Amino acid sequence: MAPKTSKKEDWETLNTDADARLPAAHSIAFLVNSVLLAGAPAYLFATIFDLSPEDNMPVYGGAGAVTVIVVFMALQSRAKGIRTKLLRSRGVELESTSALKLKDAGDERVKAKLKEADKQRSNINAEALSLSMAHTNALFLFVAVLFSFWIMRASSAPVNLFASSVAASVAAFLIG
Repeated sequence: MAPKTSKKEDWETLNTDADARLPAAHSIAFLVNSVLLAGAPAYLFATIFDLSPEDNMPVYGGAGAVTVIVVFMALQSRAKGIRTKLLRSRGVELESTSALKLKDAGDERVKAKLKEADKQRSNINAEALSLSMAHTNALFLFVAVLFSFWIMRASSAPVNLFASSVAASVAAFLIG
Protein backbone atom coordinates (compact mmCIF):
# COMPACT_ATOMS: atom_id res chain seq x y z
CA MET A 1 0.00 0.00 0.00
CA ALA A 2 1.36 3.40 -0.96
CA PRO A 3 2.07 5.81 1.86
CA LYS A 4 -0.51 8.54 2.17
CA THR A 5 0.86 11.99 1.37
CA SER A 6 0.05 14.99 3.49
CA LYS A 7 -1.85 17.97 2.15
CA LYS A 8 1.31 20.07 2.42
CA GLU A 9 3.18 17.66 0.15
CA ASP A 10 0.30 17.72 -2.34
CA TRP A 11 0.41 21.51 -2.50
CA GLU A 12 4.20 21.54 -2.83
CA THR A 13 4.19 19.10 -5.74
CA LEU A 14 1.27 20.80 -7.47
CA ASN A 15 1.84 21.39 -11.18
CA THR A 16 0.69 24.92 -11.96
CA ASP A 17 1.87 25.01 -15.60
CA ALA A 18 -1.66 24.44 -16.88
CA ASP A 19 -2.89 27.56 -15.07
CA ALA A 20 -0.94 29.86 -17.40
CA ARG A 21 -1.79 28.05 -20.65
CA LEU A 22 -4.66 28.90 -22.94
CA PRO A 23 -6.67 26.13 -24.62
CA ALA A 24 -5.14 24.75 -27.83
CA ALA A 25 -8.16 25.87 -29.84
CA HIS A 26 -7.23 29.46 -28.99
CA SER A 27 -3.87 29.10 -30.73
CA ILE A 28 -5.57 27.87 -33.90
CA ALA A 29 -8.06 30.74 -33.78
CA PHE A 30 -5.24 33.22 -33.16
CA LEU A 31 -3.23 31.88 -36.11
CA VAL A 32 -6.18 32.03 -38.51
CA ASN A 33 -7.03 35.53 -37.29
CA SER A 34 -3.40 36.66 -37.68
CA VAL A 35 -3.21 35.39 -41.26
CA LEU A 36 -6.49 37.07 -42.19
CA LEU A 37 -5.46 40.29 -40.49
CA ALA A 38 -2.12 40.29 -42.32
CA GLY A 39 -4.08 40.09 -45.56
CA ALA A 40 -5.95 43.34 -44.85
CA PRO A 41 -3.06 45.72 -45.65
CA ALA A 42 -2.07 43.53 -48.60
CA TYR A 43 -5.58 43.83 -50.04
CA LEU A 44 -5.61 47.57 -49.31
CA PHE A 45 -2.36 48.15 -51.16
CA ALA A 46 -3.21 45.86 -54.06
CA THR A 47 -6.53 47.59 -54.72
CA ILE A 48 -6.11 51.23 -53.71
CA PHE A 49 -2.41 51.81 -54.32
CA ASP A 50 -2.16 49.43 -57.31
CA LEU A 51 0.83 47.67 -55.77
CA SER A 52 1.22 44.54 -57.90
CA PRO A 53 1.66 41.40 -55.79
CA GLU A 54 3.62 39.70 -58.57
CA ASP A 55 6.21 42.47 -58.77
CA ASN A 56 6.46 43.07 -55.02
CA MET A 57 6.26 39.55 -53.59
CA PRO A 58 9.23 40.00 -51.19
CA VAL A 59 7.56 43.06 -49.67
CA TYR A 60 4.20 41.31 -49.34
CA GLY A 61 5.83 38.17 -47.94
CA GLY A 62 8.07 39.98 -45.47
CA ALA A 63 5.35 42.30 -44.21
CA GLY A 64 2.89 39.41 -44.00
CA ALA A 65 5.27 37.14 -42.09
CA VAL A 66 6.22 39.82 -39.56
CA THR A 67 2.58 40.79 -39.14
CA VAL A 68 1.40 37.21 -38.57
CA ILE A 69 4.08 36.53 -35.95
CA VAL A 70 3.69 39.78 -34.01
CA VAL A 71 -0.12 39.80 -34.12
CA PHE A 72 -0.18 36.15 -32.96
CA MET A 73 1.99 37.09 -29.97
CA ALA A 74 -0.20 40.13 -29.27
CA LEU A 75 -3.34 38.00 -29.28
CA GLN A 76 -1.81 35.44 -26.93
CA SER A 77 -0.46 37.94 -24.43
CA ARG A 78 -3.67 39.98 -24.42
CA ALA A 79 -5.83 36.86 -23.95
CA LYS A 80 -3.66 35.67 -21.05
CA GLY A 81 -3.89 39.08 -19.40
CA ILE A 82 -7.66 39.28 -19.84
CA ARG A 83 -8.07 35.72 -18.59
CA THR A 84 -6.01 36.42 -15.48
CA LYS A 85 -7.97 39.59 -14.70
CA LEU A 86 -11.30 37.84 -15.17
CA LEU A 87 -10.29 34.89 -12.99
CA ARG A 88 -9.22 37.23 -10.20
CA SER A 89 -12.20 39.57 -10.42
CA ARG A 90 -14.74 36.72 -10.45
CA GLY A 91 -12.98 34.69 -7.78
CA VAL A 92 -12.74 31.52 -9.85
CA GLU A 93 -10.21 28.93 -8.76
CA LEU A 94 -7.33 27.92 -11.01
CA GLU A 95 -7.26 24.50 -12.67
CA SER A 96 -4.48 23.20 -10.43
CA THR A 97 -6.23 23.99 -7.15
CA SER A 98 -9.52 22.58 -8.44
CA ALA A 99 -7.79 19.37 -9.46
CA LEU A 100 -6.23 19.03 -6.03
CA LYS A 101 -9.54 19.67 -4.29
CA LEU A 102 -11.32 17.23 -6.59
CA LYS A 103 -8.77 14.58 -5.67
CA ASP A 104 -9.65 14.97 -1.99
CA ALA A 105 -13.38 15.58 -2.50
CA GLY A 106 -15.73 12.88 -1.36
CA ASP A 107 -18.84 14.98 -1.07
CA GLU A 108 -21.11 15.40 -4.09
CA ARG A 109 -21.72 19.07 -3.25
CA VAL A 110 -18.00 19.78 -3.44
CA LYS A 111 -17.74 17.97 -6.78
CA ALA A 112 -20.69 19.96 -8.15
CA LYS A 113 -19.09 23.20 -6.98
CA LEU A 114 -15.81 22.30 -8.67
CA LYS A 115 -17.68 21.38 -11.86
CA GLU A 116 -19.35 24.80 -11.79
CA ALA A 117 -15.92 26.44 -11.40
CA ASP A 118 -14.74 24.48 -14.45
CA LYS A 119 -17.70 25.82 -16.45
CA GLN A 120 -16.89 29.36 -15.29
CA ARG A 121 -13.27 28.94 -16.40
CA SER A 122 -14.47 27.75 -19.79
CA ASN A 123 -16.69 30.83 -20.14
CA ILE A 124 -13.82 33.08 -19.05
CA ASN A 125 -11.55 31.46 -21.68
CA ALA A 126 -14.12 32.12 -24.39
CA GLU A 127 -14.57 35.70 -23.20
CA ALA A 128 -10.81 36.27 -23.18
CA LEU A 129 -10.58 34.88 -26.72
CA SER A 130 -13.25 37.17 -28.12
CA LEU A 131 -12.12 40.29 -26.27
CA SER A 132 -8.47 39.84 -27.24
CA MET A 133 -9.37 39.29 -30.89
CA ALA A 134 -11.75 42.25 -31.03
CA HIS A 135 -9.32 44.64 -29.34
CA THR A 136 -6.27 43.52 -31.33
CA ASN A 137 -8.11 43.57 -34.67
CA ALA A 138 -9.55 47.04 -34.10
CA LEU A 139 -6.23 48.46 -32.94
CA PHE A 140 -4.29 46.87 -35.81
CA LEU A 141 -6.68 48.11 -38.48
CA PHE A 142 -6.82 51.61 -37.00
CA VAL A 143 -3.03 51.96 -36.88
CA ALA A 144 -2.61 50.39 -40.34
CA VAL A 145 -5.01 52.89 -41.91
CA LEU A 146 -3.48 55.75 -39.91
CA PHE A 147 0.02 54.88 -41.12
CA SER A 148 -1.02 54.08 -44.70
CA PHE A 149 -3.00 57.22 -45.42
CA TRP A 150 -1.61 59.82 -43.06
CA ILE A 151 1.84 59.20 -41.60
CA MET A 152 3.48 57.34 -44.52
CA ARG A 153 1.49 58.90 -47.39
CA ALA A 154 4.55 60.55 -48.99
CA SER A 155 6.58 57.34 -49.17
CA SER A 156 6.56 54.82 -52.00
CA ALA A 157 3.90 52.10 -51.93
CA PRO A 158 6.24 49.17 -51.05
CA VAL A 159 7.83 51.10 -48.19
CA ASN A 160 4.41 52.26 -47.04
CA LEU A 161 3.06 48.69 -47.05
CA PHE A 162 5.95 47.28 -45.05
CA ALA A 163 6.11 50.18 -42.57
CA SER A 164 2.37 50.41 -41.96
CA SER A 165 1.97 46.63 -41.54
CA VAL A 166 4.88 46.29 -39.15
CA ALA A 167 3.99 49.44 -37.20
CA ALA A 168 0.38 48.32 -36.83
CA SER A 169 1.38 44.87 -35.59
CA VAL A 170 3.94 46.27 -33.16
CA ALA A 171 1.37 48.78 -31.87
CA ALA A 172 -1.13 45.97 -31.38
CA PHE A 173 1.49 44.06 -29.41
CA LEU A 174 2.69 46.95 -27.26
CA ILE A 175 -0.62 48.73 -26.59
CA GLY A 176 -3.00 46.78 -24.45
